[in-house]
Amino acid sequence: MNTESLSRTATAKDLHAVTPIRRDGVRLVRCIPESMALVLGSRQSEHLIDRKRAAQRNIEVIRRRSGGGIVLVDPHRSLWIDIEIGADDPRYVAEPLGMMEQVGRWWLAALTSLDCVPPDIWQFVGQTGNDSNGELVCFAGRSHGELMVEQSKLVGLSQRRTRDGARVQGQLHFVDPTDEILALLVEEATGALRRPAIVDEQVRDVLNDRFLDALTSVVSASLSSR
Repeated sequence: MNTESLSRTATAKDLHAVTPIRRDGVRLVRCIPESMALVLGSRQSEHLIDRKRAAQRNIEVIRRRSGGGIVLVDPHRSLWIDIEIGADDPRYVAEPLGMMEQVGRWWLAALTSLDCVPPDIWQFVGQTGNDSNGELVCFAGRSHGELMVEQSKLVGLSQRRTRDGARVQGQLHFVDPTDEILALLVEEATGALRRPAIVDEQVRDVLNDRFLDALTSVVSASLSSR
């Protein structure tokens, strides 16, 4: 059993494409999209988005295979890391909510190790707290295992499981993407959307340069503690 990490730059569509999960280890992938993209959840209709308007803004529109609401990915304004946990690895959690909670703890421990956590950060553990807007836009709601600052989401998580293991996608934002998302909707959202928590500007370089290594260290240490 081992833990490996790498960075991958590609189109958002290619980054979301299914790749085989190795059953006997964990792999962390820093995903860097070549350009901004709006990502629909697996159950969301493409008719939610004005594709002509998206094309005018040079924003690709794609769909991921995991559930949840709309996410905006950006090479410069967000941090996106996938964690692939093989089904034969002792860090694999068969219960999906348990897996989300574990990955959220890993993110929290890595942020803490870099001294990049707001004082009021906490992990949401409980029933998914989505109203209609939370179901529409990922960071407007909250789900089991995700990291919050007060009532705003800092780290969003989504999960895709196969017989070989689980892939948990995680993201945080350096810049609030809400207005960009709202501008691409065919119909206006009902009411105000809860906006994401944004990391302090002074720690963004630290996260870009060191977070993948910090998260890899946390995940590796979790194996030795079992």
